[in-house]
Amino acid sequence: MELGAIQIINGDVLVIGGGAAGLRAAIEARQYGLSVVLISESPVGFRNNTAISGATLASSGIWKETGDSPEIHLRDTIASGRFMNDRRLVEIITRGATRQIDDLIKFGVTFRRRRGELLVWRIPGHTYARSISAERFKGVNISKPMRQYAASIDVKLIDGILVTKLLLTEDAVVGALGIDGKGQVLAVNAKSTVLATGGAGQLYFRTNNAVGLTGDGYALAYEAGATIRDMEFVQFYPTNSKYGRKICPYENLIPNGAILRNSLGENILERHGIADFVSMTRDKLTRTIMTEIIDGRGIEGHVVFDLSTMPREEAREFQHGGYEEKIPVTPAVHFFMGGLRINESAEPGIDGLYAAGEVCGGIHGANRLGSNAITETLVFGAIAGGKAAVRASRMGLIQVRHGEVTAEVERLNDLASGTGRGSIDEVQQSLKQTMWDKVGIIRSKQSLEYAQREILALRDQSRALSVTNYEQLWQLIKLTNMLTVSEMVCKAALIRTESRGAHYRTDYTEEDNERWLKIVEISRQRGQMTLLVTPVDGEVQNNESA
Repeated sequence: MELGAIQIINGDVLVIGGGAAGLRAAIEARQYGLSVVLISESPVGFRNNTAISGATLASSGIWKETGDSPEIHLRDTIASGRFMNDRRLVEIITRGATRQIDDLIKFGVTFRRRRGELLVWRIPGHTYARSISAERFKGVNISKPMRQYAASIDVKLIDGILVTKLLLTEDAVVGALGIDGKGQVLAVNAKSTVLATGGAGQLYFRTNNAVGLTGDGYALAYEAGATIRDMEFVQFYPTNSKYGRKICPYENLIPNGAILRNSLGENILERHGIADFVSMTRDKLTRTIMTEIIDGRGIEGHVVFDLSTMPREEAREFQHGGYEEKIPVTPAVHFFMGGLRINESAEPGIDGLYAAGEVCGGIHGANRLGSNAITETLVFGAIAGGKAAVRASRMGLIQVRHGEVTAEVERLNDLASGTGRGSIDEVQQSLKQTMWDKVGIIRSKQSLEYAQREILALRDQSRALSVTNYEQLWQLIKLTNMLTVSEMVCKAALIRTESRGAHYRTDYTEEDNERWLKIVEISRQRGQMTLLVTPVDGEVQNNESA
């Protein structure tokens, strides 16, 4: 099986990713009068984490009577992140949030209102009510209008492209190469490139993430020479129905009287002495629920959300018009706090490359504060798009090297020529189960070392898998990325010998500020995955190669 002919197109700015971060970057870059190409694996604006989210974002500038401020929002974000956050990046987000709400309204997004005013509510971890949502709590009511607006200003939107490599010339990114579902090769040659590919929730057996979120952006950037940070911090949303695929919003339900119960009918929060809703952050509630399940007080891997104790109409609203009185819920992977190390200009340290959204690390620290994700994607999407446009407007197009394009096509053809046996899907499912069981909510040295061995064994299996069609080639490319990113998560979790935020180890149960107010960074050095531990001020402490 051979790939098709190579098509090369030129643009001033290339954006990779069709969620809120990518769309916001493309819209911003287009304001400079430049040609902008946005390519996406899924349909732009659909089937991504923005589109399936609860459409909620935070800004301190909405409800002016409360005395809230960007400084208090910053303080809450860093406290939730257990002081792992890059304070400079958080400050940019908390100060830039209100402008993004105004821009979304300009793009055609309609927010929930009461008597004409934005309906503002409070989420655990926030000192003040500062969260708002698009109509019907549906993320597609943000991403679809953004897609329509981008198309109306002549952003070139290309769906169905899986990017396999960032193209470099003289240590600068000059575009990217990808393939479509029919094996055709597309190379985009651009003056600036924005990476906005989202996270990696599909590394895990239980996740509420969109199907394509397999960490492709992390792997692309790692191979290109970027530094990745904070990959041990994976956020699990505590209450998901339908085997983890659909969010059941505890932030709305618990304040309105809903009760989480175990198999004995006990109130789980009362049992664990959790009375303060404001401090009920996702990491704490996730561990509490998982403890009940592990200790045998769950029901087939779930606990029960009892909605009979809250007003029926309010319960119906949060179920979008349907109604179930008792809903089985379970934790599931929700968000990756880790990602590319970027600066205030959304630069990950490779000339010509910018990044925004969940593919970036350092903003949320060890635990993301609820409703900060879409805020972050919009603020840094705008920054990345603007900075990419400024760079593109002042330089000529550096041509993609033909040899690099043909080398990548040859690599993909080699990948498609495996003659061994085995199922790509089976290897992928084994990896997802290993990550859930051994690198999940509750970890230990033993479980993490087991996972490392299993990842290496699965990588060996993947090298011999046969590919008979282009759909399977896509699967194999994404499986290769999943294995790389799983190794990052596992190694970072193993080196951090403490518990902090979403990272919990049974062999190091306490937060250790004396030794671990430090960041784990990952990069590729001489073909090896290398870990560096750096304190907040950036001084290298020790390293490990494997």
